[in-house]
Amino acid sequence: MLVILDPIRDEGGDFRRETEAYLSRHYPGDRFRIVTLEDGPEEIGNFTQKTLACASILRHLDEFRDASAVIVNCFADPCLFELRENLNVPVFGAGETTLHIAAMLGEFSVVGPGQNLASWTRIQAREYGLLDKLVSVRGIALPLEGILKNEEGLYGEALGACKKAVEDGADVVVLGCTGFVSIADRLREEVWERFGVPVLEPLLTTYGTARSLYPFIRHGKRGLFSGK
Repeated sequence: MLVILDPIRDEGGDFRRETEAYLSRHYPGDRFRIVTLEDGPEEIGNFTQKTLACASILRHLDEFRDASAVIVNCFADPCLFELRENLNVPVFGAGETTLHIAAMLGEFSVVGPGQNLASWTRIQAREYGLLDKLVSVRGIALPLEGILKNEEGLYGEALGACKKAVEDGADVVVLGCTGFVSIADRLREEVWERFGVPVLEPLLTTYGTARSLYPFIRHGKRGLFSGK
């Protein structure tokens, strides 16, 4: 069974329910398990929160050992390499996977929240060997904590940022946060209809990739993820 790791504290379970409904709408009948962290941060918008999330994840490794694969449901990919080092199943990061799929489709722009989005995205693209495919980074004027509470505001901001990304020359737009699931389908359809440019939502992109590949791949235990 695929395990989806939401590496944040989800008080009230809203994020969990939205994630489950979103994936079930696209993959009806699929069975998967969602794990959230009671001792994780409320959000991951900086390196400190990313480190705190990883520390929490490592305390809960036993929850992932019976998985067929693990999907880290955060564009920042917290604890991605550490999970690969400690588990014997493939681990897919939403950021890494989606950026590589985007690079297969052409040159890409990333749209997302946070004052540090541009710098953080360039760091990720460089780390994943994709910096030369990054056309631009376009931010939205909503804070990270606000994107789950203002759907219409988020949609308007995201659509405007996608338009700017297309004007920048992007062949594909990547949503740089997994909190866009409430507007992703509508945004994908409108951007395609208006501009003929695909929009990749990271959770759906990563889930579809993991779902297809997990029976056939695994991370090697020599070299990078050997832990030696």
